[in-house]
Amino acid sequence: ELSITGILAASPELATVLSAVRLANLNFVLEGVGPFTMFAPTNVAFQLLGPGVAASLTRSENTNFLTQVLQYHVCYGNTLSQNLLPGQELSTFEGERLTVNEVTPFTVNGVPVSRQDLVAQNGLVHTINRVLLPPNFALPAPTMDLVQLIASEDYLSILHEAIQLADLESALKASGPLTVFVPTNDAFEKLGPGIASSLLLPPNQRKLQEVLLHHVVSGAQTTAALAVGVTLQSLGGGPLLVTQNDPLKIDSLSGVISPNVPATNGLLHVMDAVIIPFGFVYPDKNIRQLVQQSPELSLLAAALSASSAGSLLSGSDPYTLFAPTNEAFEQLGIGVASSLLMPANQAKLAQVLRYHVLAGSFPRADFTANTAVQTMEQSLLKISSVNPLTVDTARVRTVDIPATNGIVHIIDSVLLPPGFRFPDKDVVQLADSTASLSTFNTLVALAGLRTDFTATGPYTVFAPTDSAFAALGKSTLDVLQQASNRDLLQRVLRYHVISGKTDSTLLRYGRDIQTIEGGMIRVTPWTELGWQGVAYQRFQPPVTLNTDVQVSTENALATNGIVHFVNKVLLPPGLQLQTPTADADADDPGVVRVMASTASSSTLAGALCLLSLAIL
Repeated sequence: ELSITGILAASPELATVLSAVRLANLNFVLEGVGPFTMFAPTNVAFQLLGPGVAASLTRSENTNFLTQVLQYHVCYGNTLSQNLLPGQELSTFEGERLTVNEVTPFTVNGVPVSRQDLVAQNGLVHTINRVLLPPNFALPAPTMDLVQLIASEDYLSILHEAIQLADLESALKASGPLTVFVPTNDAFEKLGPGIASSLLLPPNQRKLQEVLLHHVVSGAQTTAALAVGVTLQSLGGGPLLVTQNDPLKIDSLSGVISPNVPATNGLLHVMDAVIIPFGFVYPDKNIRQLVQQSPELSLLAAALSASSAGSLLSGSDPYTLFAPTNEAFEQLGIGVASSLLMPANQAKLAQVLRYHVLAGSFPRADFTANTAVQTMEQSLLKISSVNPLTVDTARVRTVDIPATNGIVHIIDSVLLPPGFRFPDKDVVQLADSTASLSTFNTLVALAGLRTDFTATGPYTVFAPTDSAFAALGKSTLDVLQQASNRDLLQRVLRYHVISGKTDSTLLRYGRDIQTIEGGMIRVTPWTELGWQGVAYQRFQPPVTLNTDVQVSTENALATNGIVHFVNKVLLPPGLQLQTPTADADADDPGVVRVMASTASSSTLAGALCLLSLAIL
């Protein structure tokens, strides 16, 4: 038969009290002749003392405090529950008495006995889910502030994260004193699906602050001082009404489960409910607003702005959005996301976005594994699992974010409709569909190169924008478009094309690349341009060609290659314009003079140009 210490050692739920007994050197007493009766607090009971309290009691410098508490749990003699009477008092090792409140159910000092009459060779053990504190007992002086206490317990992790995200950490570390009513993780979960997790998102920081400040009052407010009917003013400005004292309840909510936890700058009362301010409205944003105000969804926000799907998610009708993160879009590959955002691909973008939207509001609980749901794109989307929630192969990172017009689930992959094909336009079709490339497209047609630009490829095209061509001047453009200059126009356009698919990541460092015209384009390294150490708006400086031609739009995907928009027209080496004199070629207007040059490169602008014009 086991001793009292042996019974503690044989019960995993009593591991904390066993460790405490050994630390206080009471294990030798509890292995003695006896008989003794121990009311043994469970592991949960020590946790319910509040954040940091058990850790404080078990520090070596606080052994006297720990010993006093443990001795208050040990009585002389065998106190079988069937032999006890309501109101009976039991003498403890500590000197104070315990009071039996009821026998059926068995309660002592108001605490229910969870397991009773565990027989030991030297007495009895009754287990309880609260630690009993002697009358007038004072806990050791605190060594942690309010925030440190909250951070010390896993069951308060949601609150700790909330304090950081709401930017309230410094306020709760101030000298105070302050009293904080501390909701547990379970309390936050009781708010309902998605409420707590969505309050922790950047768009809802102001709402989160409103909730948290409603849990903080000035001064060290102990439960003894909070009589029923007392109204406290929270730092959020709203009232907190004491509706019950033992256990303490605020605004008739479930009570305080760990009262009067001391901190260096105040007190904590741990609660099993979140106190909602009067008049608090949540959610207060529609789906599109949530996306727009979430930094990790900025690419999705841009996509919604570029598509008709954006207005769909701004109205009052309920929808469910599976929202891909920026990282999810980037995983599609270089240029895919940015190409989808181009006006030329608006229909494709709308198709993708609508495949992420369901008509109606569907929290995770409404989904069933291995089923399919109808999307606004009119295709079926597979619900692969519900715990964790996965749709097709995308994992839902954050579920059940409420909006005024539905629910958002944040996912880690972009969903593509069945049979979706992208890109679906060749270089010419892409230029046809891009307003800023209309001049380029016209010149390709005039040069008879449409067939070349629709060939299988792959090619990389540096396509000058309309403004790049306009910078040449109307006269130059007019001459370029003359039938007699077709060979020259072809040469210029071919100088903007290289074989193979070269994305912008391969154009970040100095190198020479050969065009299909035969001439070389130099990718100018950043260090030659003075970018080194210079702050700029983009993640990297723009790709620069031939010293002064910048890529303004990178990685526009086509079926037969990739297009980079450039802000100037590139000039093949060996061609230049001799600026005409007043009487030069006066009898031959519109003549084009091709001059040999040793210049490595230039642009069709200024004194050095492609054409020699003599205009009467």
